[in-house]
Amino acid sequence: MAQFLSTYFLVLLSAQLVKSSGVFELKVHSFTTSNSSVCKHNRDCDVFFHVCLSYTQDVISYRLGCSNGTGVSVTFSTGQSFISTCAPISVPFNLRQQGTVSVIIQAWDAESSNEQPTENLNNIGHFATKINLTNSQKWSQHVHLGEQSELRLSYRVVCNKFYYGDDCLSFCRSRDDVFGHFTCDNAGNIICLPGWKGEECKEAICSSGCREEHGYCEAPGQCKCFEGWQGPHCDECRRYPACVHGTCEHPWQCNCEEGWGGLFCDMDLNV
Repeated sequence: MAQFLSTYFLVLLSAQLVKSSGVFELKVHSFTTSNSSVCKHNRDCDVFFHVCLSYTQDVISYRLGCSNGTGVSVTFSTGQSFISTCAPISVPFNLRQQGTVSVIIQAWDAESSNEQPTENLNNIGHFATKINLTNSQKWSQHVHLGEQSELRLSYRVVCNKFYYGDDCLSFCRSRDDVFGHFTCDNAGNIICLPGWKGEECKEAICSSGCREEHGYCEAPGQCKCFEGWQGPHCDECRRYPACVHGTCEHPWQCNCEEGWGGLFCDMDLNV
């Protein structure tokens, strides 16, 4: 039964990781109990801990919080003598709103799960508290006292890869393609790659001096002219076709130079 439970929660963890933005990590440092009905065969008996987060329960209750599907859970099995050296329990989450959540921890006698149905497992301790679920690399230390047991633990919240912010809901993933050209800083802010600008860094920065009202660029350093303009900086207007002795201030003009006339400024007025 213990192996089945471990497999079940590993499957549940895998499903939650797919859609989670952060991970609540809880490390058990010590667990003691005065319950005489457990640990009959070994002084250091095997226990496992069931941890879940509840977003909707106003009243902290391990029975309600861990049975109504509002939290996610992982478990592990360990012996009392090396419990503090085990890896942290990881609970993936998507924080739906900022603020406090309920953390419900249950300690179970792993030996009682070998031959008994799940509903008959021996619960040897349960603890519940409220915490502020915000991103922090530092571990918070806590001691929880139950009716017949004591649990010493620490916890922290870390964001998954590409997620940032106190609530781990800001997503940023570096890219360099048609959808954007940027990296992410430590706070998850977009930092444009050299040569790019805009909200999502999709706009190329044209070559220096390029008249952007007359030209554009598809890649950094370019200066492609709109119809009617020319030159390295797209600041030279195109004259009317066949204009000979004329100039322009705007595209397709043919303003004759002194001494010349006609539609194409090809008539010598001095003759």
